[in-house]
Amino acid sequence: MKRKINRPMMLALAALISMSMLAGCGQKAAAETNAASDIIIESEAERSAEAETVTEEAAEKESEVSVDKVQRFPSDGTDETEAEEYIDMQPVAKWGQITSVDEEGGHIYFNSNEFVVDEDGNASEVVNEIVLNITSHTPILDAATLMPVKPSDINTESNVYVWVSQAMTMSLPPQTAAQAIIVNVPEDASAPQYVVVKDVEETEDGVIFTDQDGVKWRADADTVATPYLTRNIVTIADIKVGTRLILTQGSETSTEGSEKAEGADAYAATVMIFAG
Repeated sequence: MKRKINRPMMLALAALISMSMLAGCGQKAAAETNAASDIIIESEAERSAEAETVTEEAAEKESEVSVDKVQRFPSDGTDETEAEEYIDMQPVAKWGQITSVDEEGGHIYFNSNEFVVDEDGNASEVVNEIVLNITSHTPILDAATLMPVKPSDINTESNVYVWVSQAMTMSLPPQTAAQAIIVNVPEDASAPQYVVVKDVEETEDGVIFTDQDGVKWRADADTVATPYLTRNIVTIADIKVGTRLILTQGSETSTEGSEKAEGADAYAATVMIFAG
């Protein structure tokens, strides 16, 4: 027997079904919204973590660059800022002997002969081992000819002058960057000098420039100027603040008897000028 459903009951049933469907759609929409929120939150967390990583990498790179400016031998094309920082960290000259060379690793083991004065004023010689870090740009020159010398060809029994960075590691032995090396230095003879120009004064016949140690050098038309490892033509007019030189000291008097070092501490007979 069929049961008859009146119109009011049908309307109430339809309303109940509609409310159920709306509630289901609302729950689905809420679930989708929550899922989307979770995705957004996760995405923001990933972006934040990525930003922190980039910031840390940038800080590390900046730290490495600042160390490079202080320790490394400036490459050709050093800009003015780098040159100023390099001059402030003026190189230190040391004398001694090279004991061994690790060309592949970029290390030269150097015994530095230094004098120590005690409280009573007594001087004694002390030998300190230093590891010199070198690159393909590190000038290694023969004292007599100023020709380049390969690290593997260094005579470990000869006297050596090196100019190193003031920045040294705390390790034993300490390590530092070699900025210039002069090998085969004769006994009791003046050796070529590595110079970083801090000041330049023009004269009627040349220039007077001051090096990192405050020594004033005079260069004139008789000074022989040569480039380092290039065929570029250079003159003493290329000596500027920040210029790096290898120079040899000449006689203070010329054949005519005029004082070649007039107004300066010494006369530069030859200057080898580095580019940059």
